[in-house]
Formats: sequence, C-alpha cells, structure tokens
Amino acid sequence: MKIWLVPLLLVSAVALAQEEQLDEVPVAPEADSQQVESEEPPINWVDTSHTAVADQAQAMVEWMDGFFGDPNYDLDKAASYLRLEFENDWEQNKGNDLGVRLRGKVQLPKISQRVDLLFSDEEGDTTDQEEREDSDNVSLQYNVRKSTRSRFDATMGFSSGNLKPGVRYRIEGDLDFGRRYRYIQRIQYEDGEKFFTIGQADLYQSFNTRDVLRWSNRLKWGETTEGVEWRTRLSLFQRFAADTDRPLALNHFVSVRGESRPTSFIKNYRLGTIWRRQVYRDFLFLEMEPAMNYRRRDYEDSRDLSWSFVIRLEIALSRDFSRGRSQDREDERAAADMPVPET
Repeated sequence: MKIWLVPLLLVSAVALAQEEQLDEVPVAPEADSQQVESEEPPINWVDTSHTAVADQAQAMVEWMDGFFGDPNYDLDKAASYLRLEFENDWEQNKGNDLGVRLRGKVQLPKISQRVDLLFSDEEGDTTDQEEREDSDNVSLQYNVRKSTRSRFDATMGFSSGNLKPGVRYRIEGDLDFGRRYRYIQRIQYEDGEKFFTIGQADLYQSFNTRDVLRWSNRLKWGETTEGVEWRTRLSLFQRFAADTDRPLALNHFVSVRGESRPTSFIKNYRLGTIWRRQVYRDFLFLEMEPAMNYRRRDYEDSRDLSWSFVIRLEIALSRDFSRGRSQDREDERAAADMPVPET
C-alpha cells in the first residue's frame, strides 16, 4: 500500500462510519401529540410550495443528467443502460478523427443483484479528450454498500490484457433551495499509471423549469501524474420546447485545465456549446459541439488558438426508449382509464 493512499482511505472510512452511526441512532419515544403541535407550526401553503419547487428543481437536474447522458447518472440508475456513440471529431491543424464508443452498464442478476458490467466507465463530464483516457474499456462493479445518499463500490477493470482493481465512493444530496451537490472519489491501480485517485465535486443550481447551472471541479493525483492534474468547468444547461415530444437542450460551457508539476501552469482554456436533440426516434440523439481551445501542451510551448467541431450520433439502448415498450405503457394507461363494464 502506498503511503499517499492512507489519508484517502481514512477519509472514506470515516465517512462510511458516520453514515452508519446516523443509521443506527436510536429512535426517541413518541412525544405527546399536543407537545409536538406546540413545537411545530402546522403545514401551510408555504411548506407545500417549498416542497413542490424543491422537487421540481431536483427533477430538472435529473432530466438534464439523463438527457445529456452524464456517466455518473447512468452508473447510478437502477436499470441497465447502454449508449452507442458514433463520433466525428474535427480540430484545426489535426483534421478529422472518427470513432465509435459503447458506454453504460448491464446488470448481472444471475450472478448477483449487486454486480454490474460496465463499459467505458467514466468519471463525470468527459467532454475533454484527456479525461476519456481515464476510462476503462470493460469492468465489473460490485456494490458494497448503498444508502439513500451514498454508495460504495468495488471495481475491477480490464484493458490491454491487464487487470485494474479499484474502489469508488459517491455521495449526493440537497444543499438548499434549488441547490444540489455530488461528490465522487475513485482510487485505482493500473500497470501503466500505478496507483492514482480522481476526485470530482459538482454543485448544481436550478433556476426554473428551463435552466440549470453546474460547477464541476476535478482533481487527479497519482504516482505518474504531473503533480495534481486539475480541471474546473462551469456549464449552463437550457431546455427549450419542453412541451413538445422531443425538446431541444443546450449546454454552454467554459473550462480551465492545468497541472502543478514540475511547474504549475494552465494547459487549456476551452469555450463551447453543445446542441443536443432526439431525431427520428426517441432513442436517437444528435449532438453538435463547436468549441474553441486556447492551449499550451507543455510549459515551454507557446499558447495557440484552435477551433474544433464534434458531431455525434447516439443510440440509447434502453427499455425506456423501446417503441414497443412505450406502446405497452400507453395501452396499460388506456386500459386503466376504461370504465369497468357492469355485470
């Protein structure tokens, strides 16, 4: 075990212990109803309005994560979910780069209800190509412990003929009116990179039924990294034509990425917009991403400006998007609304 991993493991252990203590707090004896009524004011329109708006904000955040295919959101879903992506990435002075990716998870109930098969396991927002290099091609995930706010998983990745064991801890919840947080810590071992850890903290602010602001911060530190490799990203998600069958969603973002060793410097400033919409069928997503990079690859290099444009066609392989499944649900709803014949 590497020395620098000890603090990280201690932090995870303390967090889990605190949650267990919260779960095991003894329930106090029921108080007299008159005393409770005197301490707590009755529920009125203020409370119900706050609850309705809070639920609406949470639903908006979840809709954006699901529509844009956030990897962390897909990994935490209760059902199997796969996304097949065909991508054409063009960048100035580099030309076109065609690629195909499969990501998501498949449940393995015959083995265990706690085991999932992951494809291209990714941590957080992977718009930057550098972050996609931290993903596994294929891995197994075993859910060690799960609660309403957190989960702890053990993972075993496989890539290029090598095994990559690791652990993953996630916690999320509400902060305040319309605000949510999500924190993920991952520790893994690979032959090429040896031990490394990735931490990501996301803060969400939902303004209404259309806009969601997300501030995401990511740190990677390991035995072969250039000190601390970091990235901060501010994204504004917007939904248009929400009343239609296939709404349009935009993601305007600005990100800054850098490293701390041997000399601390900023490697790239990135500014862009992602346009995403379902086309032809609900399971087909078309995405276009124009962006500008102001990059310096090494500390000795001069900074240069380059444009990029990415177009993706995504096929969502999920029962939720099955046309036959949707028809079955409509038939069930129609049958439920039909009057019962008199006998």
